[in-house]
Amino acid sequence: MKALLPEFRSASPVFGESAAWALLQCTGWPVKGKWKTPESSVSAKGAAPVLVVGNTGDPATPYEGARNMARALGPAAVEVTYKGEGHGAYNSGNACMKALVDGYLVEGRVPARGATCS
Repeated sequence: MKALLPEFRSASPVFGESAAWALLQCTGWPVKGKWKTPESSVSAKGAAPVLVVGNTGDPATPYEGARNMARALGPAAVEVTYKGEGHGAYNSGNACMKALVDGYLVEGRVPARGATCS
């Protein structure tokens, strides 16, 4: 693990080292894992609307990841943006984001594509 630390730090200066050390808990796992490659495909052809929430100031899950996921899901994706700070958007205390997500999950209301809360 020590030899891999520079690679993890490079990938994520904030969380890389802790993520690397967290992998030690898998040492001795009795089942061989199946790695997904970056070429793995994601799609939602024919799916009902899929809500994708991105937070512009999330240090753990970069906004770019939400944008990429929405593109990969295609027309089913309904991307909404939270212009805020911290990890996550729904439980951030932002009333706008809570209303959008609650409306989708509880009442089946699909937010407007490109909706933004700040």
